[in-house]
Amino acid sequence: MRAALIDRFGGPEELHIGEVPVPEPSAGEVLVRMLSAGTNPLDYKIRDGSSGMAKKLTADDFPLILGREGCGVVEALGPGVSGLEVGQTVFGMPALTHRAGCYAEYAALPVNCLAPVPVDADPIVFGGTALVLSTALTAAIDQGRVSEGENVLIHGGTGGVGQLAVQLCRRAGAQVWATASTRNQDRLVDLGANPIDYSTQDFTQASPKMDLIIDGAYFDTFLPSLDHLVEGGRIVVLPSLADLTPAKERGIEAHIPVFGPMPDRLAELAPDVASGALSIEVAEVLPLDRVADAHRQLETGHSRGKIILDLR
Repeated sequence: MRAALIDRFGGPEELHIGEVPVPEPSAGEVLVRMLSAGTNPLDYKIRDGSSGMAKKLTADDFPLILGREGCGVVEALGPGVSGLEVGQTVFGMPALTHRAGCYAEYAALPVNCLAPVPVDADPIVFGGTALVLSTALTAAIDQGRVSEGENVLIHGGTGGVGQLAVQLCRRAGAQVWATASTRNQDRLVDLGANPIDYSTQDFTQASPKMDLIIDGAYFDTFLPSLDHLVEGGRIVVLPSLADLTPAKERGIEAHIPVFGPMPDRLAELAPDVASGALSIEVAEVLPLDRVADAHRQLETGHSRGKIILDLR
């Protein structure tokens, strides 16, 4: 099968397309013929070696197939697998302890991370749904505990996670403000957020103090955000290597999303994703051999929506 591989840590140029054996599904896994795979900041942080996950890899893990989420058709069941059928279209993301390897024509994935895709739904959209939806659910609902009538600010409101966080908070009955660049203000309005242009506006002046802040930017926004919370407010910071010490020292509740597979919740929301009631914006669809271009766009930190690899 064709797969996007790296032989060592480094820049986007380390990604190359190679031929590798089709994986055999182990006990508890299914073989999935991949239709699409989402690209995410976590992928390039593994590729360049900066992720905590990358530090656990050894020479035996290379060549390494990247890709933590995707959508495809079940081709074979591993030993002891039940709950899915051959020919069924599924989407999901495995636990971070699993090799994943979704940038490929086939992947062996745990059955307990996969959810069914509604009939006739777009597999491209579902290729980029599992990771961002799981992150947004954790940030807004599980750790953020958003509730009706609260004020919420989302830094990076037009990123993949940010867009879903806006929608989930709105569904919960919160008033939402969100930051984005000038060119992306229209998308924030479409999502039902009060838009803040971070290039021309100070978010602390453009919005009231918040019950919850979901910070997808971190570097320039985290410390000012701590002063923009009401008494008892919470902050959830998306970058996994963020330092929460300044918040903890002030007694502010702060979290970095930590989550595992949640196939039941993904299955529950899949019809809304399929119908567009829960919008996943696909910014660009690229073939596998342009995976390095996808990583270059992700590394700018200004990509809007999801960049999806078409593996069909």
